[in-house]
Amino acid sequence: MRGDDRCSGSLQHATGVRVKILVINSGSSSLKYTLFEMDHESVIFSGLIDRIGLDEGIHSFQREGAVAETVQHVSIANHGEALDELFGTLLSGPLVSLDELPAVAHRVGHGGKYREPVVITQDVLDEVRRMTPMIPLHHPAMIQEIRECGLRMPHAVHVAVFDTSFHRTIPDEAAIYGLPYKYFAERGYRRTGFHGHSHEYVSAKTAEFLGKPTHSLRIISCHLGNGASITAVDRGRSIDNTLGMTAVEGLIMGTRSGDVDPGLIPVIMNEDSLSPDDLMDLLYKKSGLQGISGISRDMREVEAAARRGDGRAQLAVNAFCYKVKRYIGAMLMVLGGCDAVAFAGGIGLNSGIVRWKSLQGTESLGFKIDEARNFGSDTPTARDPVLDISHRDSRVRILVVRTFEELMMARECLDVVTGTRAV
Repeated sequence: MRGDDRCSGSLQHATGVRVKILVINSGSSSLKYTLFEMDHESVIFSGLIDRIGLDEGIHSFQREGAVAETVQHVSIANHGEALDELFGTLLSGPLVSLDELPAVAHRVGHGGKYREPVVITQDVLDEVRRMTPMIPLHHPAMIQEIRECGLRMPHAVHVAVFDTSFHRTIPDEAAIYGLPYKYFAERGYRRTGFHGHSHEYVSAKTAEFLGKPTHSLRIISCHLGNGASITAVDRGRSIDNTLGMTAVEGLIMGTRSGDVDPGLIPVIMNEDSLSPDDLMDLLYKKSGLQGISGISRDMREVEAAARRGDGRAQLAVNAFCYKVKRYIGAMLMVLGGCDAVAFAGGIGLNSGIVRWKSLQGTESLGFKIDEARNFGSDTPTARDPVLDISHRDSRVRILVVRTFEELMMARECLDVVTGTRAV
């Protein structure tokens, strides 16, 4: 895919009134999209096409100003058909022509040698494909979606926005693994981190809520969801993240293991006669909350089972929270102190018990939750995305933040096509 020939024409679009940017985030069986009007950074339209390639797909979407979303049952065989469904819906509502879109931001998990957002070329696609073993669950679908979208929107500038970009400031001593140096220097195997758009947004919103500049704060950002990571943000810069070169290190996740003793891996492979592909399946799809509880990857279902007295579910919740607590402590030491800790992501936003257990017993370190606020009915909204659950005696502000990764992607995309950010 070539982007250079389209830049100049798209720049004319990008300098007009009501610049629109489409953000697309593809999963293995889903396609999430958001249409922005960038002059006011407002959402015009958003939707999710789920169960792609399965018996019955679901397309849920919501127009600007609509009270509730619309849900339709659709038959979608692949990501190309998902894009046809997406564009057909947009053209029947907020758009007259796809020519109104000067650019599309495509979320990509791992950029490899590309550390910042960039116009997609064949070289970029080749590098994304090279990184597929690092992100095996998502990259194949992302690559397919990018190619299919390029065919349907040849006039637009297609920009890859990487989950790893925010973490490009992690220093070498934090990024290097204890492997022979050639893997770091020649192959680029290092801690790249993920969920960068969420951590960047959360830290910025935290600073805004506290009424202080980001460059004056030390923030621990906890993105807790089906994928989970914690980042140390030192005065606006990521200096460490619990995820590494792949999306399986660090915290326990929905179906991903998190940290495992690497010496145990060959033992398990030999005992269970596992191939490398079998091992990847074990670590990425059969572990985490699902593997420990035997019930679900969904924390809501695991918590419900734990309340009913299920021992494995209780262990899964406690193990998840222990890992969060452990890494909050690690990031506290890395930062040398902390002004705020922020919880985001589906679990971070909705689970009072996870937030409470993750900080339980840390009052002497300055973390003290107001239990009434933490377990109350208030929740962050799109209009008011930050909820303060700090006890009045807490030295560290404890916040719950409704993240907005898509907005960060749209901003990065616009910066690229307007030349604000170097391509």
